[in-house]
Amino acid sequence: MSEIFTWDQLFSRRNFLKGSATALALGLAAGNGMIRPALGLGATQSERANVTYIPTICEQCVWRCGVIARVENGVVKKLEGNPNHPNNLGKLCPRGNAGIETVYSPDRIKFPLIRAGARGSGLWRRASWDETLSYTADQMNRIKEKYGAKAMIFNSTDNLSQPFFEILLKAYGTPNYGTQRSLCFNATTTGFLYTYGVPQPGTDFSKCKYMIFTGRNLAEGISNNETQEMIEMIARGAKVVVLDPRFTKTASKAEWLPVRPGTDSAFILAMINVIIKEKLYNNSFIQKYTQGFDALVKEVEAYTPEWAEKQCEIPADTIYRIAREFAGAAPEAIAHPNWRSSNFTNSFQTERSLAVLNALMGSG
Repeated sequence: MSEIFTWDQLFSRRNFLKGSATALALGLAAGNGMIRPALGLGATQSERANVTYIPTICEQCVWRCGVIARVENGVVKKLEGNPNHPNNLGKLCPRGNAGIETVYSPDRIKFPLIRAGARGSGLWRRASWDETLSYTADQMNRIKEKYGAKAMIFNSTDNLSQPFFEILLKAYGTPNYGTQRSLCFNATTTGFLYTYGVPQPGTDFSKCKYMIFTGRNLAEGISNNETQEMIEMIARGAKVVVLDPRFTKTASKAEWLPVRPGTDSAFILAMINVIIKEKLYNNSFIQKYTQGFDALVKEVEAYTPEWAEKQCEIPADTIYRIAREFAGAAPEAIAHPNWRSSNFTNSFQTERSLAVLNALMGSG
């Protein structure tokens, strides 16, 4: 019979470090690669010189920055940004630097666990991969036979293993699939796809003179290279406007408009209204590259800044000014596609309105 452990016994750092017996166990574990070995003690010069640099990518978030791992005698000692990778241009954030802990943390789970007591008891036992896979498959089949395939939901972060989750859920027969995208950028992807035909168009910060962020806190986000490009853009003197209920670090570098939560689309629609009524749009671009402009004119006719002020609590005069400034900077003006946009039922339409705004400026 397998030995039964509590969660604390298995994974508490405090217990790992308690007592001389544990210290001995740590030493043995280090020899087996269970935790980070202390290299360099007693090592010869040739052993210390055995250093290699291995290019890889960071999976601490979905941005997947380029990484160069410094490996000494078979042990990763340091992670550094890859200067030749477009996602981070050589810089690595604190989370990326902490990625080394996914290999050497003493709290890392290194084998499957199956609950060994009542739910909430905190009792677990170690299991083999064969037992774990069979147990999981049996439970899935039991649920499917009793309740139907739609009783199961799969959840995966946006990483390199995600395609395998998608294959599994399709084979199982359930449409219920939750991902990071569901709460983050699905509205952006679908909104721009159905407006432009591409899910997320590129954003050229290098030539931008006027940028509008809608709920996008890029200065504290995960988009490493975009954050660098944004700071450089601001340093060049570009105007930045941030629509966000929160006073974020990005807002501190911009004109902050504390829009009422969930009403970003009212602000953008009112901007479109002003740009059309005052004929501030790029007519040649619209005639050559778009369709449905006449229908848009009718659709936004009622969405005046005065109407939007009641919805989003931003003064109508401010909306008029921002619309005129934005149009005046075109085509070097961009309403950023954003992330963190899938938080409201109207987020899809908000993203479509942003896409339309860019198209009116000829920057779409």
